[in-house]
Amino acid sequence: MSNIDNSKTRKKAVLVTGASGFLGAHCVKQLLNCGYSVVGTVRSLQNKLKVQPLLDLASSFPKENFKLIEADLNNKECWKRAIFGCSFVLHVASPFPIEEDETIVKIAVEGTLNVLEACADINSNVKKVILTSSCAAINEGHENENRTFSEEDWTITENTKKVLSYSRSKTEAEKAAWNFIKNFKEGDNKFKLTCLNPTLIVGPVLIDIQGTSITILRRFLNNEMPLVPALQLALVDVTDVARAHILAMNCPESDNQRILITAQPKFGKQGYWLPSYQAPYFGVWLYSFFDLEARQVLSRLNRHIHFDNTKAKKLLGIEFRNPEASLIDMAYSMIERVFSLSEADFLLILLLLLHSFDNKIFIDYLFL
Repeated sequence: MSNIDNSKTRKKAVLVTGASGFLGAHCVKQLLNCGYSVVGTVRSLQNKLKVQPLLDLASSFPKENFKLIEADLNNKECWKRAIFGCSFVLHVASPFPIEEDETIVKIAVEGTLNVLEACADINSNVKKVILTSSCAAINEGHENENRTFSEEDWTITENTKKVLSYSRSKTEAEKAAWNFIKNFKEGDNKFKLTCLNPTLIVGPVLIDIQGTSITILRRFLNNEMPLVPALQLALVDVTDVARAHILAMNCPESDNQRILITAQPKFGKQGYWLPSYQAPYFGVWLYSFFDLEARQVLSRLNRHIHFDNTKAKKLLGIEFRNPEASLIDMAYSMIERVFSLSEADFLLILLLLLHSFDNKIFIDYLFL
């Protein structure tokens, strides 16, 4: 079991790839709060929409504790410079497809290996890498899907009818990482590896970006999906996922382990009032020819999947936040950053969210 040291004493430097992403920004924020020096990577320092919010987030900390650099997963040469002086690497960056595209598998695998090869360089000081994988590397492509999945399970990428490119990219990238550390060469810097496999990440948005979970919630709130598919998604709060990365950094028991990160409750069909009809399988199948998100959920319809989070609780000592509150925080932050909705619309959305779960949520949240 590990605990986060929140003391402000100067700690070692940490590289966060994909620092401007939904999860990456939270990792940066928590690391700075814990007193670490942080190096964040973005694809372009000229993208002010992504860069400025990170600079604002870090503005209350000593200037020397945070810097941003350009780095691209496809550019092998940039990563030795990126990790210079860092003791830990949180490899959060991962391509997300605008449309179904096999190239993201190659980008994810080669990008992961580019980062790991730099960490293994003889001049590297990296002690441990935390790789952000996904439950998509665990539960996809199985014939018997209505069961509890654990870290022992792997997505069956050969089942191409059920497994889309995003799931294959996460699976193959994680497998490549495990294979890499099993085959360290003589003279390599032999760092430790932990792979975290979160389920659908929800919670407050720090930066105006679009990602997997943000896109899903945005489409529900904007009433862009005419019907709700018979879909269940296990949720986890983004702040818990970021905390799990930092806990794993300092937890020897997590060395060379993969760990499912999930709070367990499911985001089910009973959810929102606005799109009030459940879509039949045929309807989602037909819609999937024209819509990427529909294609991504098609293989998940009518499945009753559960995940075992025992390992995360035991090794990291993490207690997960209630995802009901996370969804409300996410909707509120998206209204502030992504939407232009009135306060009345926000209260309506809160009421709709309250009906997304079978179990009771505290009404006090409406009046915070």
